[in-house]
This record gives sequence, structure tokens and C-alpha cells, in this order.
Amino acid sequence: MVIKGIILDLDMTLVNTLPKFLGILRECAARHGRAVNYDVDQLLSIYYRDPSLSEVLGDLSRNYWFWHECWLAYSERRDYGEVFPGVLDAVNALHSMGKRLVIATGRELECWRMADELRYYGFTDYVEGCVSLGDLGPGHDKLDLVKRALEILALPPNVVAYVTDHPRDILMVNGLGLVNIGVSTWVRDFPTKFVISSVAELPRLISMIDESYG
Repeated sequence: MVIKGIILDLDMTLVNTLPKFLGILRECAARHGRAVNYDVDQLLSIYYRDPSLSEVLGDLSRNYWFWHECWLAYSERRDYGEVFPGVLDAVNALHSMGKRLVIATGRELECWRMADELRYYGFTDYVEGCVSLGDLGPGHDKLDLVKRALEILALPPNVVAYVTDHPRDILMVNGLGLVNIGVSTWVRDFPTKFVISSVAELPRLISMIDESYG
């Protein structure tokens, strides 16, 4: 088995988004009568045990259109996050290795609205597609998202790696037969044997997988 395609999560996997998004989230929540009185580290601690942030936002956490409003405001402000160190070089290396790359983001925002941001990060020369929960619309989850990314790649799951910073994402897609890779941006324990500290380490890991199973 040689990895032919890689599905990449965006926020907190490729890009440190939360420091910039937090201000938007506070403003957005305040318009709906909720206060978000947490700093970045506190919010990350909550997010990794409760990705919907229900203990912070209550019913708003399950409101697709609330999140769409917040992500749209973030996109329109154009004060973007920062690519994690070494990530762009890693994406370039993976592309040079002949790996097909697709971004699959849980943002409730259409990918076409992120085009400027992805160009800003330098990803557009290396990825052949993007799919988001915003593209799928209300009522979908990460499993549906990754299935759509697989459709874009048109590859069997066993030759595709899925790379994400959230253990729950891997739990949701475990039945698909992908090679799941956790990125320990914040948490260390993932339901997969493949865990890296940064996407900067991904080309080396992919090469090892290719050599082991090729």
C-alpha cells in the first residue's frame, strides 16, 4: 500500500486560526446574547473535549447558521491566522512526492469564500480541492465531509491518509478504512497508531508508511 492522496484538516492542523477567530466569536456570540469569557488556551481546552463548544455557547453551538455567520465575518475581515511552522514546506514536499492533497474543513462556510485565505497561506498551488461543512450545508458532520473529500480524490480509502488535530474526527471516520494521522497541536492521545506533533513531520511519516507497505 502506497499513500496516493491526503485529506488535510485546516484549522489548528495546518493553520493556527483560533487567536484571530476568538475575537470574531466573542462579537458574534454577543450579538446572540452569549458571553465568551475565555482566553485561547481555555477555549482550546474546552474544544478538545467538546468540539461544538456547547458548554460555552449553549444551543448556539448546534446552530449551523450561527457558525456560518461567525466564519463569514472572519473571512470578510481578512485578518487571517498563521500557518504553523514548517507546514508550507511540508505541503510542498508532499506535492513533489506526487501525493494528491485535498483540504476538508469543518468550517460552516463555503470553500469558495475561503479562496483568498487559502491563497494568503500559500496552499492553492499544492491542493487540488477543498470541501467544507459550509459546502455540504446544515445537518452534516465530519464523516460526511471526509466522504465528500474521498469523492473528490476518487481513490479507495486504503490509499488515502486523513490528517487532523482532533481525536473525535478520527473516531467519526474510523470505519472508512483510511490511514488516520493525528496531529498533536494540543492533545496527545489519538485513536490511531500514527501521531505527529506537526504537519511539518508529515512527509517523513508518509514516506515511512509507503516503505512499510509498498
